Amino acid sequence: MERASRVMYSIANFFTWIVAILAIIGIVLTSLSMAHVIFKDMDVAFANIPTLVYLIVVLVVALVTIALVRKAKGKNTSKGWDVLFIVLGVLGSNIFYILGGIFGVIATRD
Repeated sequence: MERASRVMYSIANFFTWIVAILAIIGIVLTSLSMAHVIFKDMDVAFANIPTLVYLIVVLVVALVTIALVRKAKGKNTSKGWDVLFIVLGVLGSNIFYILGGIFGVIATRD
């Protein structure tokens, strides 16, 4: 079960990297749009400060989650990490974090 937990964390980590990359792209496009480098003649709805702040928060949360997954995937880690990822999976609606956490809690540790 511990191996299944690490596999689920790896799959979830892949999707978290995609979220981080999309947040970076969104930050760049929003910044360029706010500076009127792109969409010069249009009043674009996403070119505002709240969107930029939201994307920065999403990026920071994604990077922190990626760092936490690397720590949790290690051998002989506590079950507290698994409980944390169950909570993060529920909050972030990521089934792979939920399953990885459940498998990690069920797994017997030496």
